[in-house]
Amino acid sequence: MSEVARKEVEKVGIAACQGIAIGRAYIVDRRQLKVPKRKIDADEVEVESERFRRALDASERQLEKIKQKIEEREKDHYAIISAYQLILRDEHIVKNTLNSIRDELINAEWALRNSVEQIKAVFDGIEDDYFRERGSDVDFVGERILRNLMGRDGQVTPPPDAIVIAHDLSPADTAMLYRAAVAGIATDVGGKTSHTAIIARGYDTPAVVGTEDVSLHVGRDDLVIVDGTKGVVIINPTPETVAAYREQARREIVAGAAQLARSSEPAVTQDGTKVTLLANLDHLVEAEGAVTRGAEGVGLLRTEYYFMGAEGPPSEDEYFRYAVDAMKIMDGRPVTFRTLDLGSDKVPPEFVEQHDEPNPALGLRSIRLCLTKAMRPMFRSQLRGLLRASVEGNMKLMFPMISGMEELRSAKEVVEEVKQELRQDGIAFDEDLPLGIMIEMPSAAVIADHLAKETDFFSIGTNDLIQYTMAVDRMNEFVSYLYAPLHPALLRLISTVIQSADKEEIPVSICGEMAGDPMVALVLVGLGLRSLSMHSVAMCAVKEAICSSEIGELETLAKEVLEMSDASAIRIHVEAFANRNIEAK
Repeated sequence: MSEVARKEVEKVGIAACQGIAIGRAYIVDRRQLKVPKRKIDADEVEVESERFRRALDASERQLEKIKQKIEEREKDHYAIISAYQLILRDEHIVKNTLNSIRDELINAEWALRNSVEQIKAVFDGIEDDYFRERGSDVDFVGERILRNLMGRDGQVTPPPDAIVIAHDLSPADTAMLYRAAVAGIATDVGGKTSHTAIIARGYDTPAVVGTEDVSLHVGRDDLVIVDGTKGVVIINPTPETVAAYREQARREIVAGAAQLARSSEPAVTQDGTKVTLLANLDHLVEAEGAVTRGAEGVGLLRTEYYFMGAEGPPSEDEYFRYAVDAMKIMDGRPVTFRTLDLGSDKVPPEFVEQHDEPNPALGLRSIRLCLTKAMRPMFRSQLRGLLRASVEGNMKLMFPMISGMEELRSAKEVVEEVKQELRQDGIAFDEDLPLGIMIEMPSAAVIADHLAKETDFFSIGTNDLIQYTMAVDRMNEFVSYLYAPLHPALLRLISTVIQSADKEEIPVSICGEMAGDPMVALVLVGLGLRSLSMHSVAMCAVKEAICSSEIGELETLAKEVLEMSDASAIRIHVEAFANRNIEAK
């Protein structure tokens, strides 16, 4: 059927990053593969057998590449990959698959799946837990061969200006997309604070998430429009629809240019209260854009994306150069480096098969992962590199996911050990380097008065604070309605943290996505925050909202909402306030 004859389809989701993108679809599928099953003719046996052999060779090359990356740093993982290579060439997989193709006259994918299931059945029957669990290794190897057979090797390499369509994207996938200069992103799942949305905003890439099923309606190379402002995806748009969106995109570009012209102006209320606007960064490539939009520094540099984008875990020297480059770009402005926040859904590709947890959001992640025996050497390597760089610019260091005093003290002990090593080695570092923590767990918010006595600054990470306070998965579009930034419980926690910081006279900022919502930012300033860190594309709008307000009325607004009991009522009240400000302006 010709493209002209295909019906225009509109899918509604969650607006994750504003802007209009028009381009051809590039499909990324991370779900379990559905194995094609078909009978073949006798003269196709050699063709299918050769396809299988090529998939084996491709899998071998991929495993060898992974093994070479981790050879010097991860001996245990090196041995596991070597074991996978042995399974790859085991005759029970290779010979059985080739025999099935020849004797049963079935395609290579079907034959491979049968061979893997037969081997797994043997493992499943073993009483010993260790040997029974080795069946998952066979399954992993079989899946890799199958992906190569089907032309889905797991790499994300879309062409420039493509619209990436996916059921979901891992943070590693999304972090790589900027290199390909994709035009837009649309996914079935996710919410405004999913990592796909956060990274899309970091690169000013129009994105719509949480559409539920957009990937089922889009074919490769279909023409797609992503309206990241309204949260709409249009598949196979008519020429009239394309023309209308091109005009809308032109108007948005003009409006954006006008905002940028005022980007160097400070964020000051009408009665003179200054609010510092900082940038959240995932990659250094975002830094110059943040400065252009008026960022006065970096309130959150997520170092794990450098980790995930490197050829294996970065070395101490690589972290040193990375930090120096970041501070050089920011030219004297403060840069807050968050230590590794790996785990949960942020697992480097080469470690996926070694890091499988039933509930990763509540599992071994972030600072608790860094403090494990296995990860501590990697953590120390990062700290050494960052500490060495601390004399080269305006650096702050921050620990994520601190749940209580014990974790804070343990993390500080590692820092002190690394400092002592550097002193012994005669390597300079900033002895007065500010060391702070993220408040993103309710437990930390509740005891913020104690934590404030043993740290130099707070940064409130509302993305996870909302998730853990509300017991709502921030990646799950089905419960996104419960993800309420203006919930009274959250506002009270934030107020408690601010008061605790003020009492101990330590700086407090906020680096969650709440800060990038102009309407919500007014409440945060009213609560007492004088530093907000956000994705840089939101800065101009937040600045305009602050500059059109008076601090007295914002403080009154904050007092009013703290007395309210319903999140929906609070939002209506704040929206009415914001609209009055706009009309008055």
